[in-house]
This record gives sequence, C-alpha cells and structure tokens, in this order.
Amino acid sequence: MLIQSQSELQNFCQTLQGAATIFVDTEFVGEGRYYPDVGAIQIAIPGQAALIDPLAVVDWSPLLEVMADRSIEKVFHAAGQDLPIFYRLLGQPVAPVFDTQVAAALLGYDEQISFLNLVERATGTVLSKSHCFTDWLRRPLSSGQIEYALDDVRYLIPVYEHVITQLTKWGRLSWAREEFLRLENAERYRPADPHELYLRFRGIERMRGQSLAVLRELVAWREETARKQNIPVGRIARDEVLMELARRPRNAVGELHEVRGITQQQVERFGAAMLAVAKSGGTAPRPVGNRQSPLPQILEPTVDFLTLCLRSLATEQSLSPGVVATRSDLIDLTRSGEQADIPLMRGWRKEAIGDALLATLQGKATARVLPDNRQVHLDWHAAPVESTAMEESELISLAE
Repeated sequence: MLIQSQSELQNFCQTLQGAATIFVDTEFVGEGRYYPDVGAIQIAIPGQAALIDPLAVVDWSPLLEVMADRSIEKVFHAAGQDLPIFYRLLGQPVAPVFDTQVAAALLGYDEQISFLNLVERATGTVLSKSHCFTDWLRRPLSSGQIEYALDDVRYLIPVYEHVITQLTKWGRLSWAREEFLRLENAERYRPADPHELYLRFRGIERMRGQSLAVLRELVAWREETARKQNIPVGRIARDEVLMELARRPRNAVGELHEVRGITQQQVERFGAAMLAVAKSGGTAPRPVGNRQSPLPQILEPTVDFLTLCLRSLATEQSLSPGVVATRSDLIDLTRSGEQADIPLMRGWRKEAIGDALLATLQGKATARVLPDNRQVHLDWHAAPVESTAMEESELISLAE
C-alpha cells in the first residue's frame, strides 16, 4: 500500500491504533545535510504493510500520535538511525521500542548485523539489494522501489518473532528490555552542547593554554553553523584544520590557503568568520578540569588483557563483545574498578561479565588455553569486592 493523501494516512493510522506491536522503518537521504531528509516511512502489522510518502502527506499528526502511544510497541532494526528522526518530529523519544539488531547482538550475532543478513539467518530468505542506493527523495517511486522498502517491514515481523523466541529461551529478554530503555532516554537525542564537542577531538591532550579555548570556540561555531545551514560539519572545515588554527592562529583570510585540508570554497565562504572566531577565542576563558589524563603506558597491557578476557567470556556466552563493553569502558574499569561509571558495572552486563573482569583486576582470575579446542577460558570465582580503583597519585607515579 502506498499512502499519498491525508485521508489514506488517517485511515491507516486508525488501523494501527488497535495494534499491540507495529514494525517501522524509514528511508532517508543524509548526504550533504546535517539533518537527514526523510523520503519514505514504512509501517507494517501482520497482514498489512504501507509506505507513507512524506513528500505528499503534509500533516503527519495521525502518524505521530501512533508513534507517541506508549501502549503500542514499535519494532525497528538498527533503530539508532530512525529514532533521532522521530524525536525531532515528536519532541520526545519513541517508546516503547524494540530493536532487532540490539536483540541479535545479545544472541551472539555480530553487533552491527545488517537487516538482510539477519533476515537470511532467521528465515532463510535472501532479500534483494537492488535499491540500496536509491535516492528516496526523487519522485515518482517505482513499484520495485516501493516493494523493496516494504520488505524492510514485512520481514521485520518474522525476524522479531525469531529473536523474541530465542531471547526468551536463553533468559535474556529482560536484558533486551534493559537495553531498549536506553534508547528511550531523551538525553540520548538532545543536541550536544557545542562548547563541549572539542573534548571529543583526538590529540587535545597535547594542547595547552589558550589554544584549547580557541579550539573550543571554533568547534562550537562550526557546529552551530552546520545546524543553522543544515550542512555537514566537514563541509565547513575538517577537524585537523580547526586544530591547526587553534595551535597557530592566522591573521588574514589569504593566510588560510597555506593550511592543509582547507578548500578554496571553504576559505571564500567561511574564512572570515573562522578567523573572527579564532580571534575571540584568544581572549575567552581557558577550559578548566575537562580533560582526563591519558592512561599510563604501563597499564596498556592491562587493558589489552581485559579485552582478551572480555572476548573470551562473551564468546562462551554467545554475546557480541561490542554490545558488552568498549575499549574506553575497559580503560575506565582499569582506572576506577567497580566505581567506574560505565554500563559494564550495571545491570545484566555486570552480572554476566563485569564481575568476572573485576575479579581479573583483583588477581582472582586465571586465563588459560583449553587444549581440546584451543580457546581462551577465564577461571574466576566470586569474592568480596575489594577496591580496584587506582588513586590519582598512583597513576601519576606510573606515568613517570
């Protein structure tokens, strides 16, 4: 079904109001934009699927009412791309949510498994890839494009049923629900403070003094400009360019041509503003206490060992390691032990794997290779928790 009128949308949404679960996907174009433009919205319930044409339907309120209804479960695959779109439309997170990609990772599938691969693994059906690079903003949509898009929600139904069955069988449905609550947290979708974004840059730990203030102002200006003009931040200036200007300010637009990585068009369009911001940053208050000291090199093998233990534990429990913890998490665990403010130290992650990694840090675990299958196995036992956090003075002495 293709929905291109207000009455068609209204009638379809009335049907959805009686459903306990709906299956949702979007097609969008993000290239050349800060915010992606939605080209299609697909929704299915058992026995019926529709593609809503957002370029033809002016009033989306019937659909948004359905998406805001907390009595209706909304199922997505890789919801991290779709949920920010609906958050901007609704002004609030979609809830409750079920993400089949997240659920699959809790069953041992690859953390980023594609929908096509999961459909094949769950149902044996091989879906076509013929319209992977469609421009969903061009009209009219062909019948092939419409069917391709509708398959994304038609086959989401059996995939959902498959992962629900397996999660229940393995006693991990509560784990999945815990993960989905994180997807429903409004903080996840609120725009980041532009003046905090510079902290994500690689190499800032080597920057000092006023150069950090200049970088902070340049990054904030770039982000705000990109949002206002709805263009990618990279179209304004690359990260490396902003860091170069923060370290070695230029005084005239013509001098920007000597900076590697900046184009003539960027100089003409943004050069004057860039220099003005850099100049104002030279007198801005310096950042205080926002950076964490780098992990002492002597502790890098500890993080490597924890990574090995994590992979071993996750493999034995048929979990995707990436859904349990990142390397950054393991660095925080090495620094702070159980006091680390990371997901690994909360909920199902702590119970399934976090406690074992804590025991490893406490010297109460042993890793060995099993001779029969040559896999790494971690032997550990639960014990009264001792502090594994390292004092700042210890970290400093290790670094010296």
